Amino acid sequence: MEFIDKNTLYGDKYNAFSLCEYTQELNLTKRLIDVADSGVKNKAPANTWSFEGVCHSLAKTIVDYSKMAFDNVLLGHFHAVNMIGRSVLENCILLDILINNAEYDLWKYYVVYSYRSTIYKSGRIPSDDELNRLQEMYQDYDIDEEFYVKQSGRNKAYIREPYGWTYKVNPDKRFSFDHICKIVDGDAEYHGFQMMSDYSHGTSLFMKMHSSVFVGDMMTMFINLYIELYRMVTLYCIDTVDESFDEITEEMESIFYRYINYEEDYFA
Repeated sequence: MEFIDKNTLYGDKYNAFSLCEYTQELNLTKRLIDVADSGVKNKAPANTWSFEGVCHSLAKTIVDYSKMAFDNVLLGHFHAVNMIGRSVLENCILLDILINNAEYDLWKYYVVYSYRSTIYKSGRIPSDDELNRLQEMYQDYDIDEEFYVKQSGRNKAYIREPYGWTYKVNPDKRFSFDHICKIVDGDAEYHGFQMMSDYSHGTSLFMKMHSSVFVGDMMTMFINLYIELYRMVTLYCIDTVDESFDEITEEMESIFYRYINYEEDYFA
């Protein structure tokens, strides 16, 4: 029994038709996602509420979102791919911060922040049980008081900031996403995040006026997925992937460099 009638899907047939030119990129991207998926599954932790558990949750999210992006490529939903890519990038940045600053136990602050954010975003007054649990988490995770008590000169406590859990490695104590990106590698990641944000926000009319069937747009879509999957694998599970990883990435990079060199020569 088929649960989905392909004739009822809203896939953009014109966009999907353009994929005939990108079968190699599609096959390699699928293989890369499969390798990343296998690597993450092999790292499944015994305890969800641990450093390993939090990192695994982020890594699994990156793989799951990448699968969704790939499916949307096949449907011709290229704008949706970029919207999903924005989320993949953000999760990669958070995973990078947690792993490369493991000595600060930021995962504990991330868990506590997440719980507080969840109970307060419901739009109701948290129950006594929820507030008591929050207090227990401060003790159980040995959370520094400066994290959840408002500091002099600040408008709110770090725990109330979107990325306040990074305060120990955030020298400027500024918690917008552009400052989070600076913790990792400067402005490069945030620039990509801004570009993909235009697909989900109403900030660029021109982004909405064409379907991304141009070569530059198509290759950028594949490159963005590749960058974040490569980052996740080499950051989190390089020891668990099979030998095909190097073969896949070398072939993909060869394609991308040929495209980049062509673009540079053409527009020189």
